[in-house]
Amino acid sequence: MVTTRVLDRLRDPLLLALRLFIGWQFFVTGKGKLESIDNVVAFFTHLGLPMPGLTAHFVAWVELLGGALLFVGLFTRLTALVLTVNMAVAYLTADLTAVKHFFSNPDEFVQATPFPYFLISLIILAFGAGVFSLDWIVRRFVNAKTGPRVVVAAAVALLAFPMLGAPTAKATFAMGCFWCGESDMEKVAGVLTVVSGYTGGSVKSPSYEEVSGGGTGHRESVEVTYDPAKVTYEHLLAVFWHNVDPLDNQGQFCDKGAQYRAAIFYHDAAQKQAAEASKAALTKRFPHIVTDILPAQAFFVAEEYHQDYYKKNPVRYHFYRFNCGRDERLKQVWGAEANSH
Repeated sequence: MVTTRVLDRLRDPLLLALRLFIGWQFFVTGKGKLESIDNVVAFFTHLGLPMPGLTAHFVAWVELLGGALLFVGLFTRLTALVLTVNMAVAYLTADLTAVKHFFSNPDEFVQATPFPYFLISLIILAFGAGVFSLDWIVRRFVNAKTGPRVVVAAAVALLAFPMLGAPTAKATFAMGCFWCGESDMEKVAGVLTVVSGYTGGSVKSPSYEEVSGGGTGHRESVEVTYDPAKVTYEHLLAVFWHNVDPLDNQGQFCDKGAQYRAAIFYHDAAQKQAAEASKAALTKRFPHIVTDILPAQAFFVAEEYHQDYYKKNPVRYHFYRFNCGRDERLKQVWGAEANSH
């Protein structure tokens, strides 16, 4: 059949594209977890997982090395099996509700973060790596003598992958609702990841209900990981100021309470100096700025459904932002500079 021949010809290139895509995604995700391992440990602690520190490191390395192996196509089916199991565990921990509602609300299952990773890993597990993988090259062109050398060389190269990334830095801001803070900061060129969470309080691993109730001392915050070669801390400070109301001492916009007050949490002396200089420069324009500048404390990652909320629930997010009057107030305070990135 013509259709069958066409599908046979398309299968290997399609598997190649899927393998490269998901391998790179796993690698970047694992690398990001290792760079923010304290946040991952805090999140796993919040989930109640056993040995959260060991589990966080294990999951991060599985994703990083598994992604690298998939990308080059080495031990592909075995790697896909491990990563499929990893994503299944992610569903059963961070997205258990989506699993429970699989039959009543399949859209929730499909929209959960692990879904594309889980699905493509299953496809590769079932059908293989496609063309131009190391597995494919070894089978077709490498003899029994040189085959082991190729595998060893590839493994050494993969172990060097984590050292290839550029140095990164962190910045932490409280901008009122962390859904909006995450959305605003992720638009900045040079920003690598933005995580919603809680910081500044005295309670360990607080829940959203505890923080929003106002009894923990924490503020809704975002932790920004960025590439200093592409964006400066001073630019991030400018983005911060132009996306908050520095005159509101009761919270931010429609969200009132100490848990929503704006703040800059500095990580070192240089950040503290830059934050204080930026605030001092603005006092010429706004003499009564009430935004705090505080030392960074333990940052606790918020529940999974809060992460990238503006992407997962765009209609609800935009309705909330509009209804809260955030952009309207920013224009009143900052004029044309409002929402600048």
